[in-house]
Amino acid sequence: MKNKFFTLIILSCLAGALSGQDAVSNADLSRKLDLILLKVDSLETRVNAIEGKNSKPTPPAPQSAPSVQPKQPAPAPATEVITQTPQEKKSFFQKIKKELKIDQAQAAGPWTNPESWKQIRKNISSFQVRNTLGNPTKIKNSLNPRIGQVYRYEGDLDGDDIEEKGVVNFLRDRVVSFESPFHER
Repeated sequence: MKNKFFTLIILSCLAGALSGQDAVSNADLSRKLDLILLKVDSLETRVNAIEGKNSKPTPPAPQSAPSVQPKQPAPAPATEVITQTPQEKKSFFQKIKKELKIDQAQAAGPWTNPESWKQIRKNISSFQVRNTLGNPTKIKNSLNPRIGQVYRYEGDLDGDDIEEKGVVNFLRDRVVSFESPFHER
């Protein structure tokens, strides 16, 4: 999980840095991406080596013998990690974008958990709803006289490009109706 997150951060930084440049050819982008992936691979190898040292208790080395560390294996070439054809690269970046979008939606708050919606019921206050579901994505006033305010919780939680929507309707600061984004369709 750490490695995925670290790789996504590196790639998002790369995208931000490259968006500031005017005219960059695909060959330049490909070369830079390959260099970054090589660097990420070497950093992952170093992190794994360090974590391995910290997890195992090592006996103290004798004072008279000099310590010799084994040489780290070279990281795998980046050409194996990312494909070379433009269509495959585009697909790769689309998958990363989709995963980032899903992670962002799921990190939006407790409303993304079906268990939180099971705690919502009629006649609880807006304060209790916010404590249970977190802050809503949108808050709107309603023209319907039986509904005063509407909390909307929206986001693409499963990556199917269909935005899931949860709605909580209030009248005089109390829930009068609600619809979970996890209801059966």
